[in-house]
Amino acid sequence: MRIVKYNNNNVFPSLMNEFFNDDFGMNLFNRRHSVPSVNSVENNDSFEIDLAVPGMKKDDFTIELNDKILVISSNNSDYDQNENIRLYEFNYSSFQRSFRVPESVELDKIKANYKNGILKIKLPKRKDSITKPNRVIDIS
Repeated sequence: MRIVKYNNNNVFPSLMNEFFNDDFGMNLFNRRHSVPSVNSVENNDSFEIDLAVPGMKKDDFTIELNDKILVISSNNSDYDQNENIRLYEFNYSSFQRSFRVPESVELDKIKANYKNGILKIKLPKRKDSITKPNRVIDIS
């Protein structure tokens, strides 16, 4: 079983935002909403979710488990507004990513840490669901 992205928000995809954006900051949509890139890996004994979220602090994140849906979010305030700023590309935006958690995960043992701009979430598998490595059977 694998972790499946769960999407229940109705925000335009970032591709649409970029299509209507220009270099002078005169975009039609709000650039304050973006979604961090995610890597998801299944190991023999766990699942791992890595989010690329540089420039944040661990206190900026909220991770919740709601009915086997893992919800990772951040609600940041805007960068200090300054009338001398002529180009504003720092993206301290709010986001939410959701993933359906497989039945094989030990829900009470999910852990997360944030280091070097990567939020890592480890979802250990229950002992009875860990697959044993393949073995070769000798023919006699």
